[in-house]
Amino acid sequence: MLDLNFVNPFILAAVEVLQIQCGVKVEGGKPFLKGREPTPPTPIAGVIGLTSDQFKGAISLKFEEKVYLHVMTNMLGEECTQITNENQDGAAELLNMVYGSAKTQLNAKGYSLQRALPTVVRGSDLQTSVTGATPTIVIPLKADQGFILIEISVDMA
Repeated sequence: MLDLNFVNPFILAAVEVLQIQCGVKVEGGKPFLKGREPTPPTPIAGVIGLTSDQFKGAISLKFEEKVYLHVMTNMLGEECTQITNENQDGAAELLNMVYGSAKTQLNAKGYSLQRALPTVVRGSDLQTSVTGATPTIVIPLKADQGFILIEISVDMA
């Protein structure tokens, strides 16, 4: 099971980035293991591989459609009514900001996270997974428009 000292910087960074960059307030929900509770459909996600001397894994920031469109409308300053090639990079950019903030905090604690580039994944109901024996932790973030899910999976080296 992942240590909360590792997970918390990602949660705090996501809450801060969404508030500052997008004017969207979210409340963190209770983390759970992926597959143990139902999750809402998420048509877009930013994904980053996590690499360090101690572990490898991935983090994703997955959005319900309504909340993603609201986030992008606020972030871009123009109304977004559907997920398009023009606004999809926002998912990766938001995750990149979250990762950068959390990485700074975690590296100060000795985690040695390496630089990583986010990618965007789109589909009607994305199911992301990381190969390995370690379960994925899901942290739901509740906004007025719906949910954003942080998924973290790490295999210790």
